[in-house]
Amino acid sequence: MSQTPIALTLDERTLAALDRHIELHRQGRSRADVIAEILSVWAASPEHTAAPDEGLRPEELNASNDS
Repeated sequence: MSQTPIALTLDERTLAALDRHIELHRQGRSRADVIAEILSVWAASPEHTAAPDEGLRPEELNASNDS
């Protein structure tokens, strides 16, 4: 998988929470690695991997499903 670098700005409170998480659960890992891991887990969750609901197809539309 190719990787694309991004820049991220965090406020002090969020950065402190990230550092606590690293200290408790990911010692020895860099902030960048942990953020990438968190985003990967989030993106792979079922709610984000499901196909989007595109609604009814044109052939399924009729007066009974008008709202």
